[in-house]
Amino acid sequence: MAFEKHAAGREQNSAAAVQGKKKRMMDPGASRSARTESVYEEDESVRAGGDEMSDPEEKSGANGGRTPIVLLCVALIAAGIFLMYKDIGRTYRHGFYRCENGRMLEAPAEPDPEKTDLVSSGVKDLAAKFPDVDQYMMLVPAAACIQPEDLPENAQIRDQKADLAQIRSKMPQSLQWIDLAETLSGHSGENLYYDSDIYLTGWGSRYAARAAMTAMEVKIPEGRDQCYLLSNTLIGRLAADRLPALHLLDRQGERLEIYVPENEAYYYCINGRSGKRSGSLYDSAAAAGTSPYDVFFEGGKALTQIHTTAINGETLLVVGDRTADSIVPLFVSSFEHIILMHPSKCSKTVAGLAREYEVTKILYLYDANDFMTDSALLRALN
Repeated sequence: MAFEKHAAGREQNSAAAVQGKKKRMMDPGASRSARTESVYEEDESVRAGGDEMSDPEEKSGANGGRTPIVLLCVALIAAGIFLMYKDIGRTYRHGFYRCENGRMLEAPAEPDPEKTDLVSSGVKDLAAKFPDVDQYMMLVPAAACIQPEDLPENAQIRDQKADLAQIRSKMPQSLQWIDLAETLSGHSGENLYYDSDIYLTGWGSRYAARAAMTAMEVKIPEGRDQCYLLSNTLIGRLAADRLPALHLLDRQGERLEIYVPENEAYYYCINGRSGKRSGSLYDSAAAAGTSPYDVFFEGGKALTQIHTTAINGETLLVVGDRTADSIVPLFVSSFEHIILMHPSKCSKTVAGLAREYEVTKILYLYDANDFMTDSALLRALN
């Protein structure tokens, strides 16, 4: 069929050519006119070419205008290569250490004594208002404090364990301190923190939750914990500051896992702002997105209520930052009612929530560096 179309086309073109030839033979004037026009056009093109060739200064000027642009591009490329070369030699960037194994470790922050005193005063005032409410504090130390062996050679960091001990000494006697630094140090060889973010992994969160439940003297779920993989594409917010080669070539991501007790209590949660109810503490859509850590509480809401079937009369108020988001879900089998408050997003006060929900325990759960630098907790305690 294709060949037949090709043959028909050629036949049609041949017929058109024959008809054109007959027409020119019958009208010699038209033929001469066409030849004259052709010669005239050729003469014009030759003259135009001659004019172009006869103006070398104009051509030289055009090339001269392009030269600065080319030089600028070369200079920009050279500057980029130079900056990249200098950046490769940096082991400290934006408050984080670049480790040879690809990890990014946050440098321990310097405590603010004035802020610590104000927090201590707020906790003390709260204890006077609610003498029957037990208060606890658990600060998650930086990975560089627990796993310093991964730091670059000759890296000088603060002794965060000493800083935490100093903060502890300034807190009122009514506050019970949970020493998570000691707990995690006993497991320093394990996968406790993400390589590309500051948060505890599922395994590290499990240790933190058990330390808190032990200190608060509540029931710890019995039996084995089931491991669930929520995402294997976690690329934390620190990945962009890694060495350029690692950032460009290593795009695999990390595993984001949770550990759930086999006999976990049933629960449902309520978004404190919208009132929306949900039967899960995890956002599966976020797990498949660009920020997998937002799987916990949809990225951290201002206020979240969790109601469980663990009927024991215990109501826990957790006041914390995003670090708390991966730990709080492990409390559902130990408390009848849990309220999670992010002071950086919530306008309510700790005292107001303690009164509204008749809490029995308050847990201040923060990343240690965030606790030392953030002022949202002071407002919540005011």
